[in-house]
Amino acid sequence: MAGLKKLAGAYLIVVAVVVAVFFIINTVLAESFDFDVVTTWYVLDVLMLIGLVVALIYNFAAKREATRPGPDEAVTRQYLEVNVIFYATVVVTILFLHNWLALLALGSDSLDGNHQAWVIWAVVDTLLPITLGITGCHLWCATSES
Repeated sequence: MAGLKKLAGAYLIVVAVVVAVFFIINTVLAESFDFDVVTTWYVLDVLMLIGLVVALIYNFAAKREATRPGPDEAVTRQYLEVNVIFYATVVVTILFLHNWLALLALGSDSLDGNHQAWVIWAVVDTLLPITLGITGCHLWCATSES
């Protein structure tokens, strides 16, 4: 099980880095070179979806394991961290699925002039590397500690 967690953690970290780097340089690639940015995003979308599913499963399990403080106790750092990353992953997943399913249903022509969709993609492509990176590091470190 430890090997599987380490592999999942590595996958999440790699996807996070690739999405962050490609988000930063995709405009340069589209304008400077004859590079098909849209096809690359289609491939990354599938990898991002797999990463989000893995992150949701792990973060939900971690949330369930976190002990809830009693009514007279202060919230612990671990409890707060687990809940914040779980709900951040849920938010990113909802935004991602909203835009991705619209893209699949309506095609890439639906993005022409649709500034709302581009803003949502920018938010997803900014928050997804953070949430997947944090979750990947947690998975990687959890196997190193045990």
